[in-house]
Amino acid sequence: MRLTEEVKRTALSSGAELVGIISTESIDAVPGHWVGWEVQEYTKRSTDFMDDPRSIVVLGYHAWDDVHEIAIHKGGKTEYPAYHRMRLFARRALRYLQSLDYKAVIYPYLLSQKKMAQLAGLGSFGKNSLIINPKYGPWFRLQSILTDAELVPDAPFEEDLCGDCEDCLEACPVGALTPYKVDPDKCLIGVYMSIQDDPKFKPVLAEHMPMLTENSVLMCTTCQKVCPYGREERGLI
Repeated sequence: MRLTEEVKRTALSSGAELVGIISTESIDAVPGHWVGWEVQEYTKRSTDFMDDPRSIVVLGYHAWDDVHEIAIHKGGKTEYPAYHRMRLFARRALRYLQSLDYKAVIYPYLLSQKKMAQLAGLGSFGKNSLIINPKYGPWFRLQSILTDAELVPDAPFEEDLCGDCEDCLEACPVGALTPYKVDPDKCLIGVYMSIQDDPKFKPVLAEHMPMLTENSVLMCTTCQKVCPYGREERGLI
């Protein structure tokens, strides 16, 4: 318990707003699924990243401004500057574990980050296919640290925060959402590179995913803006 408390304290003092712990058994018990976004692969198990893994530290960082929603496209690749910032913050907790001679791997990306966040108690899986926290709503982004340290798991988040609300489904400009699922072949973020020069998409992109510079774009957050959770923390009230 003392080690768990110190890991959480280090993470929270290093920039994270949310932190939870899960056992590797809990995420490895989740059936694998196809990731149809940029990676185009099936999810993996914790043992694919480390021998004898025990715990995962799940970190949430508040996306408190549009600057966190910028994507930069160059040479057929996409960079997300906010994620570089989060990785730097997460490395401070990683280095703390390593200083105690534990193994640690940052952001094992083919473990389901959203499912890990729900299992770690950070929030519920929303109808917009994002994790929704009671305080920050869908306005936070995830990082994680896989380690062989034996940490005390948190309780999963079991409440369904969406209830009967379907504002996000109705707000999506391209109909990419069905309850708790997003179609990557419709979502503007998923298909942007293939439609950005298509004249018929110009109006919807100008409104929901505008260019900032020649190579940067503000990612669509329309389904997040209508969510009733996290509006005050995001300055939307």
